[in-house]
Amino acid sequence: MLRGSVKRCPIIVSAFLTMGAFAFSIVSPAWSNGPEGAWPRPEKISSDTSKLLGSPDPLPLETEPAFPRLRFERPVTIAYAPDGTNRLFVVEQHGVIHVFPNRPDVDRTSVFLDIREVVSRDHNEEGLLGLAFHPRYKENGRFFVYYSTKPRASVISAFRVSAKDPNRAERDSEEVLMKIEQPYGNHNGGSIEFGPDGCLYIGLGDGGSANDPHGHGQNLNTLLGSILRIDVDHRDPGLAYAVPKDNPFVGREGARGEIWAYGLRNVWRLTFDRVTGDLWVGDVGQNRYEEVDIIVRGGNYGWKVREGFHSFDPDAETTGDPLIHPVVEYFRHEGMSVTGGCVYRGRRLPEYYGAYFYADYVTGNLWALRVNDRRELTENRKVARTNLNIAAFGEDEAGEMYLAAFDGLIHRLRRRPGDIGALAAAFPRRLSETGLFRSTKDFEPCEAALPYDVNVPLWSDGAAKHRFVVLPQGRSVQFHPEHAWEFPVGAVLVKTFFLPRPGASSALLKSPPRLSTKEAGDSEAWRRLETRLLVHAPDGWQGYTYVWNDEQTDAVLIDGAERREFPVPGEQGIAPQAWYFPSRSDCMACHTPAAGFVLGLKTPQMNRPMTTDFSRAAEATQAARTEAFAEPPNQIAAWREWGVFADPPSESTFELPAFPDWPVTAENLGREELERHARAYLDSNCAMCHVPNGIVGRPDFRFGTPTSKSQLIGVNPGQGSIAPAGSKLVLPGDPGRSELWHRLETLGPRRMPPLASSVPDATALRLIEAWIRSLPPAR
Repeated sequence: MLRGSVKRCPIIVSAFLTMGAFAFSIVSPAWSNGPEGAWPRPEKISSDTSKLLGSPDPLPLETEPAFPRLRFERPVTIAYAPDGTNRLFVVEQHGVIHVFPNRPDVDRTSVFLDIREVVSRDHNEEGLLGLAFHPRYKENGRFFVYYSTKPRASVISAFRVSAKDPNRAERDSEEVLMKIEQPYGNHNGGSIEFGPDGCLYIGLGDGGSANDPHGHGQNLNTLLGSILRIDVDHRDPGLAYAVPKDNPFVGREGARGEIWAYGLRNVWRLTFDRVTGDLWVGDVGQNRYEEVDIIVRGGNYGWKVREGFHSFDPDAETTGDPLIHPVVEYFRHEGMSVTGGCVYRGRRLPEYYGAYFYADYVTGNLWALRVNDRRELTENRKVARTNLNIAAFGEDEAGEMYLAAFDGLIHRLRRRPGDIGALAAAFPRRLSETGLFRSTKDFEPCEAALPYDVNVPLWSDGAAKHRFVVLPQGRSVQFHPEHAWEFPVGAVLVKTFFLPRPGASSALLKSPPRLSTKEAGDSEAWRRLETRLLVHAPDGWQGYTYVWNDEQTDAVLIDGAERREFPVPGEQGIAPQAWYFPSRSDCMACHTPAAGFVLGLKTPQMNRPMTTDFSRAAEATQAARTEAFAEPPNQIAAWREWGVFADPPSESTFELPAFPDWPVTAENLGREELERHARAYLDSNCAMCHVPNGIVGRPDFRFGTPTSKSQLIGVNPGQGSIAPAGSKLVLPGDPGRSELWHRLETLGPRRMPPLASSVPDATALRLIEAWIRSLPPAR
């Protein structure tokens, strides 16, 4: 049921359908009480948001679908067969390879190979991960794949194409070349490519977990943490391949001859420059830095002594070989997981000929760099912000470049139209210039502001928040019963964060972290920290952070990330609290495509009583409103009545899901209510990444997924476990041996949620602990 009643104000369809003619056309400060007893509604609920639809740092390139009629499930490799047919092959992580003609209008694919029955997808980084065609594929029909299997191992196998059908491989032709045991489910690497020398190069991770617990990166006696080079056309005794005699560690005591280079954490995509023969890799970092390397024979790339250019564990054992610097690194405010790309050798973008492209899987940022003949960096610039989870780059036979993303599409790059310099100059650098506030000094939102609140807010180190939406003129919101609502291009979501002043009263500090417009304007009690905007621009959703000045009169747009400390009152008196102001890339790490970009504005969150004022202009109606209603109306009902929705829910659909209200006292709840509150909290704080086709994927933290199907209870932890040995993600009855509880309780790089939080959520910890203790033991 809708939470919150509307006494004496029935939702009558005819009453709000007539509003559609004017609801999105005129901006006015006036307010109307409507019929007797009606909740006050804004006279107009839209505004001109065009100032925010450009960019403060417009980039020269953008993506477009290369094959708009094709969609794939978690594509992780794009390749071509060197046979002159101009076909492309796309690898899906679950174990299928598709083939199709390289035409923009192609509307179907053929399944080239299906090995799902042997591929393990128990962990997010496992699966069918690599594909490489033999340089003489046209003559011998051989190709090679890399996949994960059970018991946990990485397999490199050879297959042959069917002699009768060039679009189908012979499934029973598999010849296993290598089977490498893996201690954990992450850092599987998986990229394989043939070099100009005809040898197969294989990228491996360090075996997984976190901190390279077994020291594989600096151990030449293991294949893990390395790039291998093998000869697939010959065999050594006892092997299904040969070790080339000129490999750097052949004959070295205590070293594996297959190793070409080492000291790598998790090679996610390697590629050869088809002109120079240079081998490029993206190596995924751990805590702070992502890196791109050019690989040389016998090179030691530093992990885990070093992460990027920086010390990580200087006391770790090493081989004594000199450490090779990366070509470039980037810090975590730009992204969290590098995707190695390729050197562009096509014709569509001649100005980028010879540039190496790479991306970040989490944020969708994309860069192009250049090196000179001595492999020294001469240029490195961000060229696109894509909002895509880019998993791989690939080339076709002509050298044109493609990007595989987890939206299911294969993309390519094109030049961005327009004058990007003029776009940058026009973007508002101050909050007062955005048109979203009548007065920033008085914290007076614009007349078209639609305030809202959510049932279970994202944890933000105890900060109070004020939220509203501004819709563009002539546009509306697409309602969905369960998943995120769809907002039109031009919509702006506005959220301001506050910390209490040192002199704030104790009663004020105990109030829920939700502020009405009037309370938010009380700068004597609350310090305005930042206002974050989530803007649906023509090229996708973008996030911006405006930091408030000390005078609390305005806020200024920041270009990167910042960290400051503020004095905050607490039980032990005044103490400094760190606050992280996120970069634009940080914003999009949570507002993911898999989550629908918009997080709080979905039915289970919005299905609650309206608890916040609209603007100072509405204060005059407060007394009448309080008299007319025993309790506030439901937010969805109010938005429905005002004509906010393009396809509003009918009365028959008002049996809608709702999260329980927050905060909660766990001690007062039974087992079912504990689970309901716990799952709602995990949905609000974790499901933007832990969702099918999300950045992390499993477990599935969506509230609507039954706990029994969430892959949460009794499941082994995956990446970088910090709980004691033998723990599970959730071990019924035992929070101390549940990875989930430890991830919420800890600080540092393994903390969840991972971004912009340095204070554990004590209320959530008590709730999750009580829920885990209440779970019956597995049978």
